[in-house]
Amino acid sequence: MGEWRTNEYKLNELGNVSRGRSRYRPRDDESLYGGKYPFVQTGDIKSANFYLTNYTQTYNKKGLAQSKLWLKGTLCITIAANIAETAILDIDACFPDSIVGFVPYEGIADVRYVKYYFDIYKKQMQAMSLGAAQDNFSVDKMLKVKFILPDFGIQTRIADILSVYDNAIENNNRRIALLEKAARELYCEWFVRMRFPGYRDAKIANGLPEGWEL
Repeated sequence: MGEWRTNEYKLNELGNVSRGRSRYRPRDDESLYGGKYPFVQTGDIKSANFYLTNYTQTYNKKGLAQSKLWLKGTLCITIAANIAETAILDIDACFPDSIVGFVPYEGIADVRYVKYYFDIYKKQMQAMSLGAAQDNFSVDKMLKVKFILPDFGIQTRIADILSVYDNAIENNNRRIALLEKAARELYCEWFVRMRFPGYRDAKIANGLPEGWEL
């Protein structure tokens, strides 16, 4: 990979660091939700593998107006509830201030490499959050962490190699999800809607095809 040189950086020297936004109170006001804008929460990040595509809630236009839409490629970092969990957005999405968004400076940091760095040192970062009534990994604490990174070209080459495996995992998970959906649909088709193979000619007795048992 050529000459290996490393330098120490704070996260805000590698890219833009800022907290998510959810200004409206109360936050659970139903009038904010149910639209087309993904609203990502800490649990969604924890359950993601490498890239985040799944989410449990959406904002409408009112919700978006009091928040911010982060672009695909943003690294999401949790600082409350689930500490130092990370995922890279594979969609544009909003998120609250319990999540920090990191957008790397071009030619300075590869977002994938920074995510791998968080994954490796997650336990140490979680330890920094202890000591309060509720665990909290504030932006101030995060900016005290020194990131030891090689030059950008080497970051990218390492991330390219490692992400082959993560991309394979993501693709396999998508295939598994499709197969699970197909299995559920087949079950419903055969045993709920009762459109099993040969159902048109089947004799029904007591609500069941002849020869079937509960």
